[in-house]
Amino acid sequence: MIATPPTPLDQFRTAVMADAEAQQYLAEPYDPAEFEARALAWATAHGIALAAADLAEANRSAPAPPMRTDRPPLGWLPVSFSSTPEPAVDWLHFADISPNTPFFQDAIREASYRPFNRLFRTATPIASLPGQADREAPTGFIFHMSRCGSTLVSQMLGAVPGHVSISEAPALDALLQCRFTDQEAHVDALRGLVHAHRRGAERLFVKLDSWHTRALPLLRRAFPRTPWIFLYRDPVEVIVSHLRQRGVQTVPGMVPLAWFDLLPEDANLPDRVFIARVLERICSAVIENGRENGLLVDYAELPEAFFERILPHFGIAPDAAAGAAMTAAAGNHSKTPGIRFHADAQTKQRAADAELRAIVERYLAPVFAQLEATRAAA
Repeated sequence: MIATPPTPLDQFRTAVMADAEAQQYLAEPYDPAEFEARALAWATAHGIALAAADLAEANRSAPAPPMRTDRPPLGWLPVSFSSTPEPAVDWLHFADISPNTPFFQDAIREASYRPFNRLFRTATPIASLPGQADREAPTGFIFHMSRCGSTLVSQMLGAVPGHVSISEAPALDALLQCRFTDQEAHVDALRGLVHAHRRGAERLFVKLDSWHTRALPLLRRAFPRTPWIFLYRDPVEVIVSHLRQRGVQTVPGMVPLAWFDLLPEDANLPDRVFIARVLERICSAVIENGRENGLLVDYAELPEAFFERILPHFGIAPDAAAGAAMTAAAGNHSKTPGIRFHADAQTKQRAADAELRAIVERYLAPVFAQLEATRAAA
């Protein structure tokens, strides 16, 4: 059987994916016309008879990410993880896009709009990301109760050149929730995926989703020396926040109920009670799994505790420039760039009625007292 010769588009893809500088150059444009001009000029310079019609057809078809056996070069970051048909990671090229956004999903969305990534999005088996040496472990993990300053802390850590602070990465969430029959393979996959977010940075910080406290044993097994913090807040204020705008973890079924050791019938609980039950399971996981390398921080301590407790815990002594950058980040609203931060504890307390306070007293007061006692004893 005679093999079909590669098309100009095939030749172009192969040549670009073998050239890291070309990937960076072609991944920069947002404008499809500019991308087309760069792509055609680059192809011509490399003897490839690529036409504009080839690019247009490729964009219309938007093929599934091709599988490669090795990790893409610097500039690519993992954006999703799937376990079928085989455990694999999808990648996008981030060019000049900073991963230090309030939520990593924001950076992913921006990268996905680039014309380059429609044409060159790629995938690799998770086994192609072997666990790295402990010396390359993350600088710190950020766990949190939710709605308690974790995004602020992540943004302050990411404000310094040489720091990457990844916030709630979708691929990491999917991998943590995936069931592996071989626990060592799960640990190796976790190490490889976390390191893939490093992007050559001097320091890597990983802010987890709130429900990832339930994965503390797995994360500590993968990174036994990495210090971690757990941020929490008066439960009344957290529930009021979720009643105003529900987080996915407080909507029954968005995160599997079994993840919280809840039963199917718990999905029918009143909203306030369900939220309280989920928050209790998030917090109790911290108490149940010990505090080795851990630090508990109350939202009421921020932002002062960031410099006085969190940075020393992560082994960071910032110079004047780094301190100024972190201080500037502390003044901004963590989730809304350009808006100044303002404390809202009193507003949330006033919004809580007697029923909500009774729910908090029943489901959350005991674990909150344990967190406070543990923090005070440190």
